[in-house]
Amino acid sequence: MGKLNNVRESIEIARQCRTILGGNGIRGELPVMRHASNLESVLTYEGTSEIHQLSIGQKLTGLNAFSR
Repeated sequence: MGKLNNVRESIEIARQCRTILGGNGIRGELPVMRHASNLESVLTYEGTSEIHQLSIGQKLTGLNAFSR
């Protein structure tokens, strides 16, 4: 649960930083977009939010959410 929340919050913070910086948030001189891209890749290779939610739900309820 911690990893899922950590990635979600980090991506949201990176998006807010880009928005606050406006046009400068997407320029190469500042690392905001690099951090945002890295976080998006972490979200993907660590497992998507949906898969994490299914795994957590299975542990909490004991119900297998991956098959019918």
